[in-house]
Amino acid sequence: MIRSTAEAAARHLLSRVRERPGARTVQLTSNAVRGGNNLYFWQWAYLERHAGRRAAVLRSATMPDWVAEFPLLGELTIQSEEVSLLDQRGTATRFFFNHDFNGAQNRSFCQALVHSSDSFRARRSRIRDQIARQTLVVNVRRGDYYEVPEFFARFGLDIHSHVAGAVELARQAGRPVDDVLVVSDDVDWCRRELTPALGDFRTLEGRSSPFDDLAALSSATTLVLANSTFSYWGSHLASSFDDEHLAIAPSHHEIVPDGNLIAPMFDPAWPRTEYSPLRGATG
Repeated sequence: MIRSTAEAAARHLLSRVRERPGARTVQLTSNAVRGGNNLYFWQWAYLERHAGRRAAVLRSATMPDWVAEFPLLGELTIQSEEVSLLDQRGTATRFFFNHDFNGAQNRSFCQALVHSSDSFRARRSRIRDQIARQTLVVNVRRGDYYEVPEFFARFGLDIHSHVAGAVELARQAGRPVDDVLVVSDDVDWCRRELTPALGDFRTLEGRSSPFDDLAALSSATTLVLANSTFSYWGSHLASSFDDEHLAIAPSHHEIVPDGNLIAPMFDPAWPRTEYSPLRGATG
């Protein structure tokens, strides 16, 4: 009893010390979280530092490629052995638009991110030869969203209806829809399933990395989003350099267990397609 009371008092004291003014906050991470979600952590640390507060993101196994592509991210990241006992630990998701960050802050981070990377700027320069201002870029996410039943229940989207609806919204906005470039992790599926909605579309030439995909999304004046944080960051990067950028989002990001559709990371400026229930996994 005495020992447990002493341990509780020690934990309370340590918590108070970690909350002291000027203490560094370290964002904890998970090896299950990948690129787009990690970018919200890095954006948080960047904004915290620019506000004069000490912040860092704990390196995870999914980060090395991103740190190599964008040097800014390396400056915001620390190894586990660099975490001090007195550092405050953060566990928030950091992705709520107009709560964790606003549009101006997002633009500042995106511009700094791109300016830090000679590699990514070169990718954008090469890929812009394939993307004119009148090109409609369509991002389609397949993969584990449709292969893993748990993910399908949460993230499965009626891609056919979303893409068809997005093309119509783009047309209504006065955007050209005749030249279409599809960026996807399953181009063969897109050719089988989406040609009726998109017509004869192009795919990215010379692709060698997912960062080429991100460069393509970030170069689009008109972009149809997938319900993927990778896709959202493509739009954030694009709008940071092009005031005429228009992104069309799906009706939601995720379906939570109570059946509600949620999209906390959506930019309120994105028009959305209508929700169409999806029944049964598709191949």
